[in-house]
Amino acid sequence: MKNSIGITIPDFITQAFPVLNEATYVREFASFITLYPDAVYYLFQTTAGQSLMSLILVAIDYPDPTDESQQVKKMSGGFEFEFTYLIKPYANDQHLRICPNDEAEELFFISDPNGRCHYYLAAVKQKRSW
Repeated sequence: MKNSIGITIPDFITQAFPVLNEATYVREFASFITLYPDAVYYLFQTTAGQSLMSLILVAIDYPDPTDESQQVKKMSGGFEFEFTYLIKPYANDQHLRICPNDEAEELFFISDPNGRCHYYLAAVKQKRSW
C-alpha cells in the first residue's frame, strides 16, 4: 500500500540530498518538550539497492546529531529509531559519523536561504523486536 500523504520539499533541500527525490514520506515527529521547540523530524523510506532504508530529515535551529538521535529514539516510542550515520550534503554516497556539532570535521547540514533553520539527513535504524 502506497502512502497517500505527500509533502513538498524545497529545491535547496533536494539539491543537497537528492536521495529524497525517490524517497517516500512516512511521518513527522515533533517534540512537545519546550527545550526543543524548533526541532522537527521527517521520516522517509527508500530502497537503496534491494534493501529498505529509513532516513530522517532534521529541521532545527542548532544541529547536534548526538542529542537529536536520542530525542528521536524517545519520540518514536516502540520503534526506537536511532541515527546510524549522516548523509553528506551534495554527496549521497558519502557518510559522516554521528558526533556533536562542535566535534564535526565536515559540514553535515545546509541552511535555508533565510538562515533561520538548518537541515541535515540521517540514516536510521529501528528496533526490530515487534
